[in-house]
Parts: sequence; C-alpha cells; structure tokens
Amino acid sequence: MESLSRPASCCERPSGRAATKRLVRTRCDLEMRALSVLVAIVIVSSGALALASLVSDSSSGVGVPSALQSRLAVAFAVSQTNESVANAGPDQNITVGSLATLNGSASVPSQGATIVNYTWKLSQTGSLGVTLYGEHVTFVARKAGLYVANLTILDSNNHTSWDITLLVARERPETFLQHYWLVMLIGGLVAAYPAFEVLKAVRRVSEGLPLIAPTTREKFKLSVKKLREINRKLLSNRMGLVGSILLTAFLLMAIFGPLLAPYDVTKFNLIHKFEKPSNAHWMGTDQDGVDIFSQLLEGARTSIIIGIFSALIASLLGTVVGLYAGYVGGWKDEVVMRLNDVVLSIPWLVLMIVVAALLGTIDLLGIILIIGFTGWSMTARMVRAQVLSIREKEFVERARAIGASDMTIVRRHVFPNTFPLVFANTILTVAIAILSEATLSYLRLRPADAVTWGKMLSYASESSAFQIGLWSWIVIPGLLIVLLVLAFTMVGYALDEILNPKLRKR
Repeated sequence: MESLSRPASCCERPSGRAATKRLVRTRCDLEMRALSVLVAIVIVSSGALALASLVSDSSSGVGVPSALQSRLAVAFAVSQTNESVANAGPDQNITVGSLATLNGSASVPSQGATIVNYTWKLSQTGSLGVTLYGEHVTFVARKAGLYVANLTILDSNNHTSWDITLLVARERPETFLQHYWLVMLIGGLVAAYPAFEVLKAVRRVSEGLPLIAPTTREKFKLSVKKLREINRKLLSNRMGLVGSILLTAFLLMAIFGPLLAPYDVTKFNLIHKFEKPSNAHWMGTDQDGVDIFSQLLEGARTSIIIGIFSALIASLLGTVVGLYAGYVGGWKDEVVMRLNDVVLSIPWLVLMIVVAALLGTIDLLGIILIIGFTGWSMTARMVRAQVLSIREKEFVERARAIGASDMTIVRRHVFPNTFPLVFANTILTVAIAILSEATLSYLRLRPADAVTWGKMLSYASESSAFQIGLWSWIVIPGLLIVLLVLAFTMVGYALDEILNPKLRKR
C-alpha cells in the first residue's frame, strides 16, 4: 500500500494512455513556449525598428519640397508683342499637403511700363481649374499628380504675355517601415522557421538529448527524396517542363530586370512624351515621357510580387477556414460554409471593385490585400472537402484514441495530408491574382506607387496607343501577362497531377 500511495518520482517514466497524453501535452507546451519566445523577439525587433524610423523621420524634415525633378529643357515664354515677357518660374517637385509658392517676379514688362496684373490659372488633369491673382501666390496640393500653372501678365501699356510652369505633386516621403515593409515581411517569414528550429535545438541540448533527433534526420532524408522525385516527375511532364522554363525566365526577369532598366521610371520628361521607338527608347515613351521598356522590366517584379503574395494570403485564409469547418463539423461547419457560400455568390470582380472603391487611393499593399482577401472562398471549400474524408481515416482515429489533442491531430495528421492539394492550388491562384490585378488596373483601380503590366495596359488604352503608333506599348505587356499566367497555370496543373493520386495518368 505504501508503494501504491507514494507519488511517482520525476525520474520514473509513466506508462500507458495517461503517460502518452502527458508526453504529448508536455511536448506541445514546450513548442508553444518556444513559439511565444519567437513572437516576443519579432515584436520587440519591430518596435525597435519603428522607434528608430520615427526618430530618423522627425530629424530629417519630412514635408520639405524635394529638388527639382522634371525641369523643362526650353524656357517657355511667349509674348504677343515681343515687348513683355512673362516668367512663371521653374518647374517644382512638391509634396501633397504642403504649401507651394508660385513666383512671377522674374516677368519683364514692355519698355517704360509696369506690370499691373498677374493672373494664375492652376489646373490638374481630371480636376476643375482655379484662378489666383498676384505676383506671389500660394496653394496647397490636395492630390498627387501633375499641376499646370499658367501665368498671364498685363502691363500699363496694355501689353500681355503668358508662360507656364509644371508642378509634380507626390505623396509625402515614405518612412523606413513604409519603404521596406515588403523586405521585412519576406525576411521575417524566411527567418521564422530557422529561428524556431534553433530554439528547439537549444531546448534539446539543455535536456541532454542529441542535437538532431534520429526521427528528424530520417524525416529530412525522406523529404529531400520526395522533393527530388517531384522535381523529376515535373520535368518529365511536358506541360510541367514548358511551364518551368517560362516561369524561370520570368523570375530571372523579375530579379535582374529593374537593375538592367536603362532609365528611371519615377522621373518625368514631358518634352519627350509619346516618342516612337528609337535607339534611345526601344519601345518609345509614355504620356509622361517615361521609357516604356524600363517600365516593362520594372513591372515584371511588381506583377509577380502581387500574384505570389495575393495567392499566399488567399490560400492561408482558405486553408484555415477549410480546416476548421471540415474538422469540427456540426452546426459550426454549417454556419461557416453558409457564410462562404454568400461570398461565393458575389462575382469576384464586383467584390474586388467594391473593396477597392472603399479604400480610395490604392498602393501596392492595398492591391495585394484586395485580391488576397476576396479570393479565399474556393480554397476553403476545396480544403473542407479534403478534410471531411481525412478525419475519418484510421490513423486519425488512432491519434484521437491515444489522447492527442485536436490541434495536434490537425497539425500532425490532417494538414500534412491536405498540403499537396493546397500547394498546387496556390500555384494556380497566382495566375488568377495576376489577371485580377490587370483587370483592376484596366478599370483604373491601379496601384499608385508601383509599375505593373496591368497599369501599363491601362495607360496605353487611355492614350490610344495603336492610333499614335505605339503598338508595342499595349501588345508586349499584354503578351507577357498571358505568358506569365500560362506558365503558372501549366506548373500548377502539372503539380496537381503529380501530388493528387486521383489525377495521375494510369
């Protein structure tokens, strides 16, 4: 009786179902602690970076107009009598919300006269103009874009002349976090898994266990072997081979294209707008005088980034919803799937247009979120159908019988068996996301801070590219979009055929 009532020593290893459950809970607790430490490190690092960016921004004088950027090559002053000359001053590069000053003091009246009237007519493309009076006038740019200021002077000899100046209004300079958010996001995602593995290794060493468990080593070998087998099957598949070659070419274009671009796509040159293809500009220039070929190289990276990150967001949301609905079942599954049916009943294009219109000004992050948060419903339904069949398998019942928690079963058994299907579907979703961006841009819901192929098509259509002889401005970006979508589609279908046994050819 004494031995039965004595509590178990910490060195004794319990056995049976209770011991297995306790071991599973202990392992889960340790992993959750490690994950919590990782999250705390990420939060502290982000806070430090945010504080550093605020300090640097407060000391850098944000809001001060930057240097002149799009200065006209020829002074534009016309006089009706050749005796008085208006001078509206140099072109300016200003920021939205800042106070801009127009100065006409350099204007020259006719001989023996004085200037009695300065009239400024300020206008922006797509907006109503405003008239201001005075030698020096000020105004606040409310929207980004190109402003044209037309100065007309009248002297005491009743002589008039006029001149124009251009003002390029841009958004306020980006902070460190705004400019490098994408790099930080990718770096965080890439560094999260190695950091988590390092924490697990430290824990194993502290417990006196081998640095790499034998089971982990075997799993790694099996994973490498499986990846090699998938790669061999993908390259032996005709559709997969063609898609892989096209996709590799586009990825190289996205990586090295912006570095090889001959011109800066952010600088305007209105003197050389709508130029035909030449040795200086292989594909001509657009409505702002920007080199079209440079935009083509720059847009490859942006279009692929939009497609990949939008597909990742859509797949992540759809996978989480599908796993939850399929595994819990019952009335919770019914509620979730009825909401999913409501989203599916709304045409995707209409839904994206509504969300984009609510956002107003759209940037690169905005277009990614619009496409990602409106494209998850089909993935959710597909994952749910897969989970409904997997949760009834014998290995899931055995895991439940030995006391494994629902989270452990989903993480170790259900999700790994749905991942191949999710992975292949994500590749196909990238193609849909790229087409979605091109569609939104064509409808003028385009990102304001990035160059994409869809945005190029939109501007080419508005400028009547075919009629003015710039056919390459609209044909080549459209052809590249088709080829890029075709590449992702072919690779996606090939992977779906390889990873899904039901679709394999007999």
